[in-house]
Amino acid sequence: MSRPGFGLLASLLLLSLPAAGQVKPAPSPTPAPEPPKAADTDLGAPAYQYEVGGRRDPFRSLLVRNTAERARLRPPGLAGVMVEEIDIQGTIRTKTGWMAFVRSADNRSYVLRKGQALFDGEVIEINGNEVVFRQNINDPTNPKPFREVTKTMGLQRKQ
Repeated sequence: MSRPGFGLLASLLLLSLPAAGQVKPAPSPTPAPEPPKAADTDLGAPAYQYEVGGRRDPFRSLLVRNTAERARLRPPGLAGVMVEEIDIQGTIRTKTGWMAFVRSADNRSYVLRKGQALFDGEVIEINGNEVVFRQNINDPTNPKPFREVTKTMGLQRKQ
């Protein structure tokens, strides 16, 4: 008894076997994958390092400055005094016009004349008991880039 298809299966098996004296080459071993490096284990990208290169620190606020930076940014003397830091101590009338004696926030005294420039403004007018300043405003929503500030002497009445 012969089985149908048995001859076909036997012939395929004989074709797949190597002939006598022929040796099949051994399959080449696949290389083992390299272990991941320490820097690449997080997300597959190398670790990032920020280099300053003369730029500012991006994590420092632009709005907050310490007193050392403020002092460094302002020029010395009256040109570095802001309008809001001035206290009027007195005024005097001379042949050339009115002068005002003022004290700044750093407890220094200065003499102001009409047209004198300050850090954020200038002196517009000096009267017997007041000084009018034109203060520059850095506000893009304001229609005028300045405002007038009037400071008077702190006169105390004796009772």
